[in-house]
Amino acid sequence: MSRSLELFILLAALCCALADNVSVTRISSWAITTDVLLCKDSKDSAVRNFGDTWMRWRQRGAEYCRCALKGKERCHYVPVVTCQESRCYNGGICKEALYSSDFLCQCPPGFSGTQCEINTDEKCVLGQGGAYRGTWSLSHKGSTCINWNSTTLRGRQYTAMRRDASILGLGNHNFCRNPDKDSTPWCFVYKGSQVAWEYCSISKCPESKRECVQGAGQSYRGSAVSSRSGAQCLPWDSPYIKRRSFTAWRPDALELGLGSHSYCRNPDKDAGPWCHIVKNNQLTWELCDVPKCSKPSTFITTLVPRAPTSDSNQNGATCGQRQDNSLNSVSFRIFGGRQSDITDQPWQVAINVYRRKHKKHLHLCGGILIDSCWVLSAAHCFEEGFQPSQLQAVLGRTFRKQNSSSEQIFEIEKFWVHQDFDKETYDNDIALLKLKTDIGICAIHSPEVLPACLPEPGLVLPDWTECEISGYGKETEFDYEYSERVKRGFVRLWPRDRCVPAVLSGRTVTDNMLCAGDTRGRDDACQGDSGGPLVCPSGGRMTLMGVISWGDGCGNKDKPGVYTRVIHYLDWIRSRMAEEPSV
Repeated sequence: MSRSLELFILLAALCCALADNVSVTRISSWAITTDVLLCKDSKDSAVRNFGDTWMRWRQRGAEYCRCALKGKERCHYVPVVTCQESRCYNGGICKEALYSSDFLCQCPPGFSGTQCEINTDEKCVLGQGGAYRGTWSLSHKGSTCINWNSTTLRGRQYTAMRRDASILGLGNHNFCRNPDKDSTPWCFVYKGSQVAWEYCSISKCPESKRECVQGAGQSYRGSAVSSRSGAQCLPWDSPYIKRRSFTAWRPDALELGLGSHSYCRNPDKDAGPWCHIVKNNQLTWELCDVPKCSKPSTFITTLVPRAPTSDSNQNGATCGQRQDNSLNSVSFRIFGGRQSDITDQPWQVAINVYRRKHKKHLHLCGGILIDSCWVLSAAHCFEEGFQPSQLQAVLGRTFRKQNSSSEQIFEIEKFWVHQDFDKETYDNDIALLKLKTDIGICAIHSPEVLPACLPEPGLVLPDWTECEISGYGKETEFDYEYSERVKRGFVRLWPRDRCVPAVLSGRTVTDNMLCAGDTRGRDDACQGDSGGPLVCPSGGRMTLMGVISWGDGCGNKDKPGVYTRVIHYLDWIRSRMAEEPSV
């Protein structure tokens, strides 16, 4: 082939790429580089990978788009309605697709981005720049920053693929950010064929009177991030506070100084700047110790929930106490009966596993919250050899598949299956999971999320004590789907001399197991409930006596369910927890 013909083919290919609005990104693997065709929106310069979907505004309305082969966008118009719960920052108007959960934001002047999180007028960095949301995209050495959504960054800790990306300011852009509390904003850059990172050359905002308050501090826009007692402030867009009155999602959030940051503010004309904090696993608030511009502050710290507090736990409950502290409410059946609400069993956890075939998390088993970062479950749930990164714990959700304002979702840092678990007999059928956190606190107490109490050593409850079971499992043995809603049932503790192989089709029953059942044959655990709680009243609290393990069918008359006897594993549980303290 002649050199002129080769040149012609090369130019033709380049023209086609430009005509199709194709972006070429460089993916590095050690010293090897390849070129991948991506979609690049001419309006916002966001980079999309093959298969990605998004929504955008066009003249005729909202479009739903997909990045197809050869970097081509495939878009069609969709009807939109006002979001039930706003997900737009800085006063953006939230609209969601009528037939899906996809959403987009109409941003006010000076803001852009998927959630109006980018401040196009922000020209300097306050403090360490954790709240910087401007558009600077050059490192201090003059290198252009890599888009946080680029496939080049897969495997890195800080990318737009993180679940908390929006809180950290990461997204489909290449602007400098400080997601890891470094000294100043930074970004990833190319160094030859390798990916590295460099600090950005953004100027610091003048201090002037930013770090002191005038009057009550309603105009305070400084960078204090801890309360008077030293507790770290929660971000104003933290999922933990989204049902509070003052959050980053308010239409007037920008005017009040609230946003994707943890800085102390005074949006409600209080005595001084304050912030939301967590104390003893309870969500509360404290005033901040920000000095007055003329003299030191004399603020008095207050530790009561801010009004309105629809989700605060007013009775100071710790473990095993529901908000209403009622042990005698209506009986809801877990097998074949009516449904319940998560506030009836706030210790209930849904453990999900990511299935590559379905490209999403699916229900695996139940679990029990026993401490802020710790969940108990059944060992047999993890026989497939899952990696912690595949697992997810969902707390505070009544409907299994529906997101809720009360839910708290965590990745799993580690889990332990009991070393003596017997796959044949299900002896020692217990597992312990540690929830992942960066702040040392995981589950925050609310009416929907509370731990069950572990039993005191030597606790023995009378035979036929009425206890509760709960879960998202199947309603009958032969159902195809799991229950859409959490269910609760009442069962009684069977005497040991009746918990024998003869009533369980000859299967082995060990001292590490206990039996409980409904003598009417109505309430019982079923498939998908495994790992869930058997809690019994003791000393005015619901105490975890068993972990749902196995049974002979579901709800068969005169056949109890079999549970792992938790009291036999207290030393095992506590030793694991002591070895792995929260960060």
